[in-house]
Amino acid sequence: MGIIIGILTGLLIVAGFVIWNLLIKVEKQEDLVERYQQYLTSVDSAIKLSSKRLKEIDVRGMFSSDDEIGWYFSQIKEIQEILDDFKLKM
Repeated sequence: MGIIIGILTGLLIVAGFVIWNLLIKVEKQEDLVERYQQYLTSVDSAIKLSSKRLKEIDVRGMFSSDDEIGWYFSQIKEIQEILDDFKLKM
């Protein structure tokens, strides 16, 4: 009977250590996910602001498409359209 209690006590201690170790790892992962979420939110804000500003500039028609600046501006608009696909959908 004493041997069984000793074995069960040992298993309980091992199980307690394993659970504590996994808890620490999960908490670290939660912190990492939170930092990534904050980063993605800031990138999303930057993309939205950039898109808004680009649309404001484009409405004025300040850049003609026949010169180098117009070509460059059209390339920026294409890049912005690609970035718009990466906005967070919440």
